[in-house]
Amino acid sequence: MLRYVSLSRKATRWGRQLLPAVAIEIVFISIRSKGDLRGHLPEIIITLLIASIFYIFSAFTTLNNLNEGEGLPVWVIVAAALIFRVTVWPIYPALSDDVFRYRWEGQIQAAGGNPYQARPNDARWAGLRDAAFPLVVAKDFKAGYGPLLELQERATYWAVTKISPDPFVQAFWFKAPGAICDLGIIAVLAALLRARGKPATLLLVYAWCPLAVMEFWATGHNDSVAVLLVSFALLAAARARWKWAFLALTLAVAAKLWPILLFPAFIGWRRGPERWWQWLVGVPVALALALPYWSAVCENARFMTGFVGGWRNNDSLFGALLWVGGTEARAKILAFGVIGAVALWATVRRLPLEQAVLVTLTGALMVSSNSHPWYLTWVLPLLAFYPAAAMLLWVSLAPLAYHVVIQWVVLGEWQHVSEFRWLIYVPVYSMFVVSAAIHAWQRRAAVH
Repeated sequence: MLRYVSLSRKATRWGRQLLPAVAIEIVFISIRSKGDLRGHLPEIIITLLIASIFYIFSAFTTLNNLNEGEGLPVWVIVAAALIFRVTVWPIYPALSDDVFRYRWEGQIQAAGGNPYQARPNDARWAGLRDAAFPLVVAKDFKAGYGPLLELQERATYWAVTKISPDPFVQAFWFKAPGAICDLGIIAVLAALLRARGKPATLLLVYAWCPLAVMEFWATGHNDSVAVLLVSFALLAAARARWKWAFLALTLAVAAKLWPILLFPAFIGWRRGPERWWQWLVGVPVALALALPYWSAVCENARFMTGFVGGWRNNDSLFGALLWVGGTEARAKILAFGVIGAVALWATVRRLPLEQAVLVTLTGALMVSSNSHPWYLTWVLPLLAFYPAAAMLLWVSLAPLAYHVVIQWVVLGEWQHVSEFRWLIYVPVYSMFVVSAAIHAWQRRAAVH
């Protein structure tokens, strides 16, 4: 009888915790039912915000149940996460045209070109322009991704041409690498939580986040490649396998430039002066990846640093740096200075590695001139370790940044600087201030 009552209570408890997952799934089914999302963008943004409300509820419910050991089993969390992802997979990319750029860079390589030296608008490559070409973004710029992603795009293009000759079908399947790496993040994060002695239920913070589901499975962004490699580097570090950690971190930099900011945290966090050289293990790997594309990349480097300063999109504190510096060039220098100072501070303070990485990336996102919604996926796995309320709010409000897509679809204009972005940043920074005040009050109360 007591066993029956215990099981009944457990089923009831699990049922209450699964209700938000049901609501999130209903939202994803609703989005999928819209067909072409470009004709329903305001509705999509609103429904994603609704999903985020249920996600925050789930995250805080999980955190509240940690001490009581009443969280959902990991297999339930993973099963729900997979259902979310399978639901949105058939959605054609609409919130971003990046998959068309990925496809073009694979296409140019198949034609014998170097994506670091070719622009989509170059007359030499006019023969590659097909029905999907109008959707290729940044036609006047050379490639801005690392050589690892260029190799991945080359391989993906070869694979998708075997699936269909239709360029739009091919672009759709360019979502696959992002989705596969997202599954890898879930697996590695589960292992990392276990290695750090954290409750496995914290996996929910990443696995159920609507931002990860939409960015990697509906839109197909390739940021999951770098996030997976950084997660693997953290796992290797947790197991004291530093050569593997630095190798994974080097591969992450070879995918996207931003993981280079994390080397101070990894190098400074290590114990033992006899191992200071271990970060060099990635140098020959990086050179081997770059060799097929070896060419002058000064213009590409300038373009990639536009993330920190150059063009503006959904920025927050960069506006303050621009006011102080007076010009975009000076603001860019100030932004790099702030990011470097934050990375150094996190290293000198000898913060736990996951926290140092989170602090460094959060500082970079705050002062950069670009903060696309999918950039926030960089910090998402780290929130399983440090689920700060302000950061959870930030990733939940990120869909509001997609308001610029409405004008892009209707008028073909990208509204780089919009007052609409303060609907994200006023609540987020207010939450940062409130959280800091509460933390300071608690420390004073503990002293007295």
